[in-house]
Amino acid sequence: MRWDPTDPAQRRARYALLSGMWAVFFALFSWPYVALLLGALALYWGISALRAKPRRPSPDAPAAPGAPGAPAAPAGRPQTTAAVSGLVTAGLALVLVASTFTVQLVYRDYYTCVNDALTHEAKQSCDTLLPRELRGVLGTSNS
Repeated sequence: MRWDPTDPAQRRARYALLSGMWAVFFALFSWPYVALLLGALALYWGISALRAKPRRPSPDAPAAPGAPGAPAAPAGRPQTTAAVSGLVTAGLALVLVASTFTVQLVYRDYYTCVNDALTHEAKQSCDTLLPRELRGVLGTSNS
């Protein structure tokens, strides 16, 4: 089956996929609030696309070309792959945003120290507020 832009379930599945992909990009590029919004929308659209009933072809629609008088094939669910992909990417984006918020909450003293520092040396001295294992990942660079 081909994509039908008039089918709301297929539209929502495509929206979920696109919104989930953009949510991951925004989460990776440190725009967590936009990623949170797009991830939530992708979850909503993906779930609603999966819960939608298959659309029945209208009796007024023209018959399929090449098969005059033949019964139409049963309608499948072409939105399933896009909806599931949207759910997976939205879940990944929401996990990234949640981990960002958790790190900022747990190491609030470090981030406050860095924001209040007036000189480069003062920012580097804030690294003592981090555990040794995270100083290379979250700490300020020595350059």
